[in-house]
Amino acid sequence: MISRSALAVALLLSAAPALAQTPVKSLAQPPVPTTPPAPGKVPSSLPMTSASSYQTPVLAPQPQPQVAAIPPAPLPDSAYQQAVGQAEGNFPEMDRVGAGGQIQNAWNNSEPRNGVYATRVCEDCVYKVRTREFMSTTLVLPEDAEITQIDLGDATGFKVHVRAANMVAVRPAAYGLDTNLNIYTKSGAVYPFYLRSEGFNSVHVPDLIVRILGRESPEEIRPVALTLASAVPAKPGDPAGKAVHDLVHPKPEGGDFVRTIAFDPAKLRGWKDYRLWGDDDLKPEIVYRDDVFTYIRYGDKWDGMELSTAYVTIDGIDELVNSRVQGSTFIVESVNPLITLKNGKKFLCIQYNGNS
Repeated sequence: MISRSALAVALLLSAAPALAQTPVKSLAQPPVPTTPPAPGKVPSSLPMTSASSYQTPVLAPQPQPQVAAIPPAPLPDSAYQQAVGQAEGNFPEMDRVGAGGQIQNAWNNSEPRNGVYATRVCEDCVYKVRTREFMSTTLVLPEDAEITQIDLGDATGFKVHVRAANMVAVRPAAYGLDTNLNIYTKSGAVYPFYLRSEGFNSVHVPDLIVRILGRESPEEIRPVALTLASAVPAKPGDPAGKAVHDLVHPKPEGGDFVRTIAFDPAKLRGWKDYRLWGDDDLKPEIVYRDDVFTYIRYGDKWDGMELSTAYVTIDGIDELVNSRVQGSTFIVESVNPLITLKNGKKFLCIQYNGNS
């Protein structure tokens, strides 16, 4: 029979291997959680302690990648020398070469009158003006006109400046544009213009001067002391007598402004002392003169005729001379022996062969 002490020793020896394989837990060192807990919360794997005694672990900052510094580029010797020279006020010359190739060939063989357009004042007319880029055009109103205001249709494509009491300068900003310009004067007259701009390659010569001849209001005729009979022949149908009568008693066309002048009929002469040659379209009915002016009468031929420009020949050179219109008579303010009328490519030479 086994004693109780022997049985207790046998049970103890049989349980010893199982106890040796069981790990021993320690409460002093809890396992580290894989994910940091949120601030203010205690991990569930930790023993129950006060939340205020737990501190959130601080993560170490991640190291930033190192960027290699780029060394500054060396200063070129030319830049250094230039800076030294500019510090002493030595700056290089400036090359101002233009684009070129923009010369208008239409001027190569143009007539002296080309670029100057003259027309009679007209109450019911629109004056057409051809302008050109990079050039200015001057509009000259009658000498007694006084500009008070202007209205320009296209203020961007064209620039307009009043240069004198009766002069306006027009310059287009580009080619291929058109607009209108109305000029108002002190007398109440309105001068309407149609403006068109062309380029440097245009085959047409632009209008550099546009002159409107005549007056806004006719002058009074001073009384003439001598009778017409004592000055010129008074035969029926005599062109000389009719010419003088028209100058003393002008009958302007309807709506036309005509300038009348005072003169002494006793000084008129040269009825048959002029020699004419040139285009037949410009030949007048008769030419005569006094001590101041030369009178070129066209009669009925004047209707619808484009106004010519008068030149006098001095030392073999044609020079522009003032002229005006009275009725159907073209008055040249000169008694030069040789006067030339030009109208486009047409011309008429008027030579005085009488006594001066």
